[in-house]
Amino acid sequence: MKKLLLPALAVFGLSLGTAMAADAPAEIVIGASLPQSGPLAPFGAYGGWGYQAAIDDANAEGGVYLSQYDAKVPVRLVVYDDQSRPEETNKNVERLVVRDGVNALLGSVSPPLVISGAVVAEREHIPFVAPMSPIRAFLGGNEAGWQWSWNIFFDELEMTKRQFQTMDMVESNKKVALFTDNEQDGVVMGTLWTEVAPTLGYEIAYHAKFPVGTTEYGDLIRRAQEAGAEIIIAQMVTPDAVALWKQMRALGYVPKAAFFEKGGAPAEWWDAHGEDANGTMVSGYWHPELPFPGAAELKDRFVGETGKIYNQDIASAYTAAALLLDAMESAGSLDPAAVNAAIGATDGEYVVGPVKFTEGKGAHAAALPSFMLQWQHGDLEVVYPPERATADMVYPIQ
Repeated sequence: MKKLLLPALAVFGLSLGTAMAADAPAEIVIGASLPQSGPLAPFGAYGGWGYQAAIDDANAEGGVYLSQYDAKVPVRLVVYDDQSRPEETNKNVERLVVRDGVNALLGSVSPPLVISGAVVAEREHIPFVAPMSPIRAFLGGNEAGWQWSWNIFFDELEMTKRQFQTMDMVESNKKVALFTDNEQDGVVMGTLWTEVAPTLGYEIAYHAKFPVGTTEYGDLIRRAQEAGAEIIIAQMVTPDAVALWKQMRALGYVPKAAFFEKGGAPAEWWDAHGEDANGTMVSGYWHPELPFPGAAELKDRFVGETGKIYNQDIASAYTAAALLLDAMESAGSLDPAAVNAAIGATDGEYVVGPVKFTEGKGAHAAALPSFMLQWQHGDLEVVYPPERATADMVYPIQ
């Protein structure tokens, strides 16, 4: 009887295992709405590259292992262009959920686009990880608190101190001209700089406020110059920031120090100005020389594949996608609630550094330490704080 049963049981066990493996999904689908056109397109390109690179690395290992099926499942990324417009982000994310049946979502760029996508993710109960929106603006987008949406970036309150702390290393008259647009980052950070400046011994001598898409800055520049500001701090999208800096130089107003947040970050900033951008600064949270796993290799890989100057957003985007796939593997399935819980339990080191989501007030956000980057002859160098510096600060701007 045993001789008859054992082969039968073996065949039954093999059939059961084959059935379980056959039940595994053919693929895991991850969706993202990113600006592939419009003023935020440079950042969308970095984000898309970072997302795809992490997914390619997972697929090179056979995919994501899901214990529920005892199988590795390949991953596919679906991306739609939101044209740098929140209403398009909303449409794209709805399409990804309803028509493409995505298992999870990755975020767009900047608070308006990220929050627009997160709202849909919350409504549809789909895990959503965003790596390219300042934390306080993201948290402010849902007063009740996010449940399915997660954010990895720097804290604006910490970041808006960095400009003044950097200037403490050199001599200036400590008079600052602010240039902020009416997008969320401009409003939030403009308020924070105004509040922080006097506490650190600086004076906001002039504050220019204007709509996104402004092209003529002559009158604002003259007022900043008349106020005697030796330092400018701007929060603007790249095309607007490029126009402002070109007009400043054309009018003979070259401050001793210039911080162009957001607008001065992508390679397009250097491409537009060349050596005229030398010495301009922008806040950072990642550099390839930081001692994080795969940091230098990620930069080399991006440059090798694209032929372009790298940007720190490739690291945060890669991290967001890798973290999401790790959460799926930890959950052992594609059940949205299980994956969402696994994201919240993240506590590890990625290419962007240690990532752990805050609990309680500020939950669903993982703050990355900020520092100051400076354009020096076509490359970005860390100039503050001194213990992290990769080069001496260029000052004053010539």
